[in-house]
Amino acid sequence: MIIDVSDTGKGISKQNIAKVFKPGFTTKKRGWGLGLSLSRRIIEQYHKGHLTVKYSEPGKGTTFRIVLKK
Repeated sequence: MIIDVSDTGKGISKQNIAKVFKPGFTTKKRGWGLGLSLSRRIIEQYHKGHLTVKYSEPGKGTTFRIVLKK
């Protein structure tokens, strides 16, 4: 099963795409950046799937892809 989740937010710069799943990474002034690292861990460890950035363009938004195996 493939699930794509898209938004029309700020997008992610190319240099940050490799960092977004690291615990603590954030571009915000407040917060600690646990959301994506925790989401990836749950999807990979508990569901044996994958979470990746399918597409992102600054100023246009981001699409994440979740792949779950049968």
